[in-house]
Amino acid sequence: MLGQIRVGTEIVVVPVTVRDSDGILETGLNKDDFILLEDGIPQTISSFDHDPQPLSAAIVIDDGMSGNALRQVSLLLFAFTAGIAPNDELITFRYDHVVDKLSDFSNDPKMLEKSFAVIAKIAKGRPQESEELIKGGPGWLRSILSIFPSPATSGSKDRIPHDAIFEAATALISRPMDRRRIIFLISDGASGKTNTHSIGRNSEMLVKNNIQVFAISTVYARFGSYGTLTSYADATGGDVLAGATANSLEHALNQITEQARLQYILGYTSTNKSSPPGVFRKIVVKTHDPKQKVTHRKGYVSLTVH
Repeated sequence: MLGQIRVGTEIVVVPVTVRDSDGILETGLNKDDFILLEDGIPQTISSFDHDPQPLSAAIVIDDGMSGNALRQVSLLLFAFTAGIAPNDELITFRYDHVVDKLSDFSNDPKMLEKSFAVIAKIAKGRPQESEELIKGGPGWLRSILSIFPSPATSGSKDRIPHDAIFEAATALISRPMDRRRIIFLISDGASGKTNTHSIGRNSEMLVKNNIQVFAISTVYARFGSYGTLTSYADATGGDVLAGATANSLEHALNQITEQARLQYILGYTSTNKSSPPGVFRKIVVKTHDPKQKVTHRKGYVSLTVH
């Protein structure tokens, strides 16, 4: 269960992504286009930023996923580099039942490619598995089929994604505040029982330090949710992109850095006196256009007495 997210500062920062009815990113909005509520109480947006900022990003790759999925990821990771700008800096991790740092922060593409080569080597050593019998189809059908594990979606059962997120977040905390702090997680969302850290505590740490999680799922959603990946994205205002097929994975790898970079950053000082400190405060952000889809973190727990 997702733990409480506590914020001990008076300024509440809310990263926001807006898409039109076709799923295209909306990039031309201003402060007056947004409506922000906390526990249903309108709040005044005191700061607003939509200028693209350099990224400090941690790429976290789950190499405990099925061999077929990992091979597909390893073949397409090169697409990730298309979204990297000269001022960005990246650090890479891999995890299964242990977490390994593959590279330190760098903007050298060769360092990134060297990290990806490690993933390719691991993928090459995995046995070939049978493919899913049914591919494609409507979303509701994929949700039902995803309940039943298949050889193509199986993998290591003792993975530690929460420990990997903790390690990535710890590395990002040291980066300058004027950079977007992002974790890019590529995984099927599976988790074992040996994690030292929890999703609740991690989410609290991520929100406190303005770190967002953007994930790519290598399996289909179950009833509209990607499980652990959705929980981290919802808590931090990130997103989960579909990557269960080669086409969707390549598209996600091409788009995920752009989406992280082109967010609106809203800031406000809460005037909500109806909820005492220590109680979860729900945030709702919307625009004046009901056709637009707004993605943002869902709330926080304030430690400040107003």
